[in-house]
Amino acid sequence: MYSESISVLLVEDNAADARLVREMLVDVGNAAYDLQVTDCLSNALELIVQCHLDILLLDLSLPDSVGLSSIAEIQTRAPDLPIIVLSGLNDEQIALDAVHNGAQDYLVKGENNGALLSRSMRYAIERKRSEQRLAYLAQYDSLTDLPNRLLFRDRLEQALKHAQRKSLFVGLMFLDLDHFKDINDTLGHEIGDKLLTSAANRIQQCVREEDTVARLGGDEFTVIVSGIDDIKDVKSVAEKINRSIAEPFSIDGKAVYVSTSIGISIYPENGENADTLTKNADMALYAAKDKGRSTYQLFESKMKTEVARRLALVTQLRQAMKRDEFVLHYQPQYDVLTSELVGMEALLRWQNPKLGIVEPAVFVPLLEETGLIIEVGEWVIRSACKQQREWLKAGHKPLRIAVNLSARQFRQRNLVMLVKEILNETAMDPEYLQLEITESALIVDSDHNLDILSGLHQLGIKLSIDDFGTGFSSLSYLRLFPFDALKVDRSFVKTITIDPNGAAIVGAVIALAHSLQLRIVAEGVELGKELDFLQQQGCDEVQGFLFATPLTVENCYNLFNDSITGKPLSTYASAS
Repeated sequence: MYSESISVLLVEDNAADARLVREMLVDVGNAAYDLQVTDCLSNALELIVQCHLDILLLDLSLPDSVGLSSIAEIQTRAPDLPIIVLSGLNDEQIALDAVHNGAQDYLVKGENNGALLSRSMRYAIERKRSEQRLAYLAQYDSLTDLPNRLLFRDRLEQALKHAQRKSLFVGLMFLDLDHFKDINDTLGHEIGDKLLTSAANRIQQCVREEDTVARLGGDEFTVIVSGIDDIKDVKSVAEKINRSIAEPFSIDGKAVYVSTSIGISIYPENGENADTLTKNADMALYAAKDKGRSTYQLFESKMKTEVARRLALVTQLRQAMKRDEFVLHYQPQYDVLTSELVGMEALLRWQNPKLGIVEPAVFVPLLEETGLIIEVGEWVIRSACKQQREWLKAGHKPLRIAVNLSARQFRQRNLVMLVKEILNETAMDPEYLQLEITESALIVDSDHNLDILSGLHQLGIKLSIDDFGTGFSSLSYLRLFPFDALKVDRSFVKTITIDPNGAAIVGAVIALAHSLQLRIVAEGVELGKELDFLQQQGCDEVQGFLFATPLTVENCYNLFNDSITGKPLSTYASAS
């Protein structure tokens, strides 16, 4: 039922037929019609532009137009206006042709009444709306209202044609939200969808009206920066997007942090057609992720080789677990006050038969990206616990084993149960297991974090914040969450002898940890001067190359049996 007046334009040169239509619409009591009448197509085309119309009734025999061409001319001016043909010809083929050419219905004059005409108009309006909605969905993303992959491709082709005519550049960006899957897994898809919508709005605010932001699917977006005469303009947009996305999002009262990685290709430098530019922007996106994410990278030809190497690494990584190619090395941790060896940090290494020892910085991000980190991470915890038990059986004193958890591991729903099963399976005393969680794993869903950390704490294991100060530091989680220790990252430790501000920061972190009854562990200690400062500030434990590099299991036995384990740490400082 229509509560508002329906605006109708009748294009009819026969006055009697026009009067009959008006009378039929007056007799219809279930809708109000505002009817305008014109007797030629040229006037109708002017009214279409000047007036708001809901529907048009069209006679195919007019003084200035005859036949189906009238439909085409009207659609050129108003493609969204529904059309009903009113014809004196009862010809099924003409009726079919009219519908095929864009009319919503075909009615024969003299064979309908007010109710039939009213119903036909209402159905025509609804069908046109449905067609428009389907056409919209075919070209736009239903979640963010951004152009989808299909319309993106069309916009890119148009931008390239324009740039070619005007001798301009086109910048094509591929970007996605870093670790978005973790947010979906932790907070749920509803929060994830709201984050995508908010991110889409921020990206749009960073570009010009003539540029195109599209969503390809998932957390993948593209930006077409069209008609530019300086490549620096593209870099400027990328930097603006990075800064904007890095600002915290407020989603249902939660502060959600995320970053974006951006790959950029430039027309015509990196390709002269849509396919090449798209492929190269995608390669550049992977390069941005390899550089640590939260950055942008312009395409370079060498990336083709790097992408091929990366794909080969991923293929080999998928076989590494089955082939027992992963091993653990251990870095000693010493008590600063007593010089006693108190723990070992388990560090994952990949011994590839062709590549040799692959650096963790190369393969760990790939484990994260492919999801293999879940399986490999479980193996690390289990293997480290088994090794601690082996050392006990060999007669060595119990040592705390520290194991790093990735953000994706930490967000496993079954993490507490998994750790409990491993402790039971290996018969390891939970007091000697310490799990280290980075700050970045704590930036979303405090309720979930508290549940997981409390569950782990109740098992009797130790919990530590790894790389403290390098992420989104928040004193609130030191108060809320049951941590036992803080680890000061090497990036801070290396500044304490060369930068007064760096020394002040490390001193403040140590004081903060002690005020909260937390142990403080400094990692990456390489110089005696660094050790001297840490001792003076009351740091509890240290590890780093000054004392030992990460050791194989065999070398760990040598360390245990060597007299150097009782060597005062001060001798390391004086020797360096």
